[in-house]
Order: sequence, then C-alpha cells, then structure tokens
Amino acid sequence: MPLPLLTGNSPGKLTPFRWKGRYGCQTTCAPNWAKYEGQRDGRPSARDIRPANKYLPVLRSMAIERERRFSNAEKYDTGRGKSILKSEKNPALEDSAGGRKVAIGAIASGAVNIIKVAIQLLLLPVMARLLGPDEFGLYALALPTVSLVGLLADGGLGATLAREQESSSLIWSSAFWALLLMGTTLAIGSTLFGSLLGYLAQQPRLPAMIALLSLSLVFLTLSVVPGARLTRRKNLALGAGADLASTVIGAVIAVTMAWYGAGAWSLAVQYVATYAIRAVLLNLAAFHFPSAEFSFTALRPHLVSGGIMIATRMSEYAGRITENFLLDRIFGTALLGNYTFANQVSKFATDSAANVVWAALYVQALTGERSQIVILHRKLCRLLGVTLFPAMFLAAAAAPELIDLLLGPKWVDLAFFLQVLLPLYSFSVVCSQSAPILLAYGRFDIQFWSIVGLSLGRVLAVFLGLWIGLAGTVYAIVAVTIVFCVAMLVIPVKTTGCKPLPMLAGLVSPFISSVVAVGAFLLLIKEYPSATWTFTCLGVGFFVYMVCMALIDRKNLIEDWSTIRRILSRRSLA
Repeated sequence: MPLPLLTGNSPGKLTPFRWKGRYGCQTTCAPNWAKYEGQRDGRPSARDIRPANKYLPVLRSMAIERERRFSNAEKYDTGRGKSILKSEKNPALEDSAGGRKVAIGAIASGAVNIIKVAIQLLLLPVMARLLGPDEFGLYALALPTVSLVGLLADGGLGATLAREQESSSLIWSSAFWALLLMGTTLAIGSTLFGSLLGYLAQQPRLPAMIALLSLSLVFLTLSVVPGARLTRRKNLALGAGADLASTVIGAVIAVTMAWYGAGAWSLAVQYVATYAIRAVLLNLAAFHFPSAEFSFTALRPHLVSGGIMIATRMSEYAGRITENFLLDRIFGTALLGNYTFANQVSKFATDSAANVVWAALYVQALTGERSQIVILHRKLCRLLGVTLFPAMFLAAAAAPELIDLLLGPKWVDLAFFLQVLLPLYSFSVVCSQSAPILLAYGRFDIQFWSIVGLSLGRVLAVFLGLWIGLAGTVYAIVAVTIVFCVAMLVIPVKTTGCKPLPMLAGLVSPFISSVVAVGAFLLLIKEYPSATWTFTCLGVGFFVYMVCMALIDRKNLIEDWSTIRRILSRRSLA
C-alpha cells in the first residue's frame, strides 16, 4: 500500500511550505494541483507536496547521517545523474592529502620515539655519575607526586577535543579556560602536599622541589588545546618535532646544570623545561586566542569522555600498585624489583612503537569513512606486528645473555620475566589498537571496562601465588592478558567494524618468521657464548626473519613497500 503524502489538517488539503536546503537557500513550494489535474487524473506529483509529518523525523535522520559521513568529501558529477565520492573511489590512505600528512607524521613520530629512547639511554649513566645515589633518591621522592597528579591534569580533553570543528569557538574557548583552571589548581595542591611530605620525610629541600615540578602541570594543560588542533588538522609531524626539541634541550640543560653541581635540581629543571618548551612550540604552531566565554554544557560531553579516559588511567595505576604490593608481600622485595623492571622495559619498548599507530588511527578515525578505517586498522596492525614481533621475540630469546652482559649476575632472575612479558606485550598492544577508534566514535567505555577487568585479573593472579607459586602466577597473568586481548578484538567489532580474523591473518607470517628466527638464534648461541657472538647471532636472527618473510609473504611485503614509496614520493595529490 503506498504511503500517504498529503499534508494539512484534513484529507486532501494541500498547503504551501518552505524548504531549507543544505546551503541555506529556501524555496517556496506551493501545491500545483489544478495545473496537472487533467493530465494525471487529479493526483498531485511528489514535487508538489511534502511527506506527512510522521515521516519527517526519518528523513531528517537520514539527512543528518549523510551530512556527517560525506560533508568533507569532494564530489563530482559523472554526467549520468549520479554523484560519486572521491573518497569511495580511492579508499587507501596514500590516495589523499590528509592521509599522506598522517603517514608522514606517523613516520616522524616513530623516528622521534627512537631518538628519545636513545637520549634517555645515554643520559641515564651520565646523570648517575654526575649526581650520585643521594641526589637521585631525593628526586625519586619528589617526582611520583607530580606524576600521579599529571594523570588528572588534562582531564582527558587532549584526545576528545580533536573531534570538534575548529569553528566551534565556544567549545574550544571553554576547554582552554577549564584546563588553565585545572592545571593551576592542581599545581597549588601539589605544592601544599609537598610541604607536608617534606615535613614527614624530614627533607628540607623536598617542598621547594615539588613546587618547581608542579609548574609542569600548568605547562601540560597549556599544550592540550594546540595539540588537539594539530591532531584535528592531521599534522602529527609538528607535534613530533616539538617533542624532539623539548627532549634535546631538556637533556642539555640537565647535563649542564649537573656539571656545575646543581644536584637533583638539574633533573627537576629538566622535567619542567621539557614541558615548557613543548607548550611554547605547540602554541606557536597552532595558537588561537580564546574568546571570553565559557559553557559547561558545551563542554560536558568532552568531560564525560575525558572522565572515562582518566578513570581508565587511574584503574590501571591502582591495579599496578596493588599488584606490586601483593608481589612484595608474597615473594619478597628482590623478586618485585626484577618483575617491575621487566614490566617497565616490556611496556616501554612496545608502547614506543604502538603509540605511533594509535595516533595515526585516531586521527584518521575522526574524519574518515568507516570502511577506510577498517582497512587502515588491518594494515597498521600488520605493520606493527611486522616491526614488533621479531624485535621482542629475539630480545626475549637473548635475555639471559644480554642481562649477564649489561646488568651482571645480580639480575639473573630478570631473564624469566622478560622471556614471558616481551612477546606477551607485543601481542597485547596490537590487539589494543581498536582503542583509538573507540575513542573517536565515542565508545571508550569498552576500553575502560576491559582495562578494569585486566587489572582485577592480574591482582587475582598475583594473589593466587600463595598457592600456585611464582611460575604459576606469571602464567596466570599471561592467561588474563590473553583474555583481555580477545575482549579487545571481539567486543568492539559492532562499533568499529574491525573483524578480528582478517587482522589476525595478517599477523601469521610475522609470527611464524619470528619463531623461525628465534630457533636459528638458539641453535647458534650455544656454540660460542660471548658478547660478540651474542650480537652476531641476533643479527643472523633478524636476517633469517627477513628471508622467511620474503619466502612466505613476499606479495604483501611488495605491496607494503609500494604503499610507503607512494606516500613518501607523492608531491601533489588529487
């Protein structure tokens, strides 16, 4: 039965109406029944009347969805009455100017991460020799207070603000004032707490040092809004450049001050200078003077999403604290030191690579088509596996030799933890790459509950160590982490559209090649156990990995290399 298309208060009554088009133009459409009455048996055309009121909400929702999906797409007419979207025709990342900008920014971020790691590795022994354990201990006493408060400083707005159009002045201005107030308040609170902590610890220099470190909270909040603007513009390279410059200048300041006998103050000034320089550079790149307006209502959706991110950080932090406390009580302080060191090394090594992919996915998911994001997610997860699996697997295999060479026999128990956690975390960060897409789509609550479950599961696994011992505890943590990985692969599918099997299929070749490389390393390392031979065997292991990948996954490797070359070499994009 055809749907009624009549309007008015009585059957058959037609009234004029005004239709507001997409670009603001209005057209008055009056009924034209009499003109065509004799030609069409008294039936009005669809152009002469509007749908009944009960169907208007459906049409409005369809128009809003089309506007949301295609407002940024560039259209052209085929000449046959059909409008085709260029984004539908060219879904690949390298086929758009924005995609090329994101790709170059991601490459720059990865290079910056490598340089930052190298600087930290070089700086640590230099500062340790210049300062000594007493000054390091004072700094270690002051830093945790500011680091914990720093988890709350940005309110989670750094990521959620990037969803808003830069023309939304009310939202961006409200965010600026709210962040400035939050940073100032937290800095004052940390300073007051530092006075109490200095009195309890009987360290007269501690309150002033915490007060200095608290300034970093203000600089952190001042960098949130310009950082979000750069993310919105898909300009990750400028953010990476600001990180690199602040790290290098901060390291130079620390070494110079330590050389002239500043002691722990050199580390505190380095910490604050790093945040200050980064804030200055980001504001130079993307500063927009805020207007004198504030609306809590406009900011409320971002505060809710940001609150979920803060809750995720705090739940993970609380879980780690509880986990370490139980490990200390059950297995002793020495074993806790080995476990904590292995946990930090594994997490830092994997997150350094995963954060680059995380940022690229989030930026693209803000404005890209869902079908494109699904493809991009699968490709970037595969790229992450190709990069991480051989490095983490071979590092785990060589852990006993590397620990004996670099740390000495006192850290012999560290090898077992590294051999388990390095491969585990490399798989975990790949499975967690649905999180940036969830954040862009406003469903970060899935990530929050997954992290809560992971934290509770790890605490339970450590508590069971009273009965299952150390090895059982570590394997229980492995089981809990695998359950978390499965949850992050399966639960977000309905929201993101990223199915787990196609993504996992892309990881099969890197996994097999990494296992073969580990086998080759273990066969060779038994011959001549020495430092030179260890690094030689690692080189052979990486060579075996590349050969194995070329044999079993040559087609995908050629495609990946061609994609990278197109991204880097293209100067003008349609």
